[in-house]
Amino acid sequence: MRRAAAIAVAVALGVASLARGQVPAAVVEQLKRDATALVTVDRPPTSTQLALGLGLFALVAAADTHLVEQCQDHLPPWIDNFKAGGSAGRAYTVSAALIAGGLAFGERRVTTGGLTLLEGNVLLGVVVDLSKRAFGRIRPNHEGAGQWFAGGDSFPSSHAAHAFLVASVLDATVDRPAWRWVFYPLATGVTLQRLHGGVHYPTDVIAGGLLGWWIGHRLSVSHELVERPHKVALSWTPVPGGGCIVGHISF
Repeated sequence: MRRAAAIAVAVALGVASLARGQVPAAVVEQLKRDATALVTVDRPPTSTQLALGLGLFALVAAADTHLVEQCQDHLPPWIDNFKAGGSAGRAYTVSAALIAGGLAFGERRVTTGGLTLLEGNVLLGVVVDLSKRAFGRIRPNHEGAGQWFAGGDSFPSSHAAHAFLVASVLDATVDRPAWRWVFYPLATGVTLQRLHGGVHYPTDVIAGGLLGWWIGHRLSVSHELVERPHKVALSWTPVPGGGCIVGHISF
């Protein structure tokens, strides 16, 4: 499976290099840039921000089962229509549409976006599959729900990962801030559907969404679809009677 993924990525990058008028040897250099981008943090979080982020994740983890039950009871039935939007197959369809449209209309940026999504989808599929095998968490609708390292496939959520991968690459490709209010809410709808269906815990979809967004965004930076990386910040703001955590993302 890993060999097939590596071949697919190489082919995608080869087409990308040819589309840019470069020599095939550029594939190797692009792979190096992609690998570097995926493990590079341009603006590392401070210790305070990291602690807040981990604290939030821990709070959600502590309420995992309760939150699933609440989502099943209170989310509207129409949220289930979002399920198909998070499949790997749908991501490949979007990728193919971008590549075909870019080539047909001579839009190199659109073609690059499609190839970026193709590469990201292949890579994400491998990473998610390996992560599921490593953590082995049992889904909430199965016997032994919530157990880790028990042969399950709940963590991370594949649908959430692919949904946010598509959203991040489309955001970079379109490069129009207003469209973010379309792409990311749709991806969020996919994650909520997984909770409403009782097939994932909140921590599953959070981890999957972050993983998909990271791969999509970092590959978009590497492929020069994004001029400057997004800055994500968490801070603690005191208010009367307590405090609140404020998240800020600059584009």
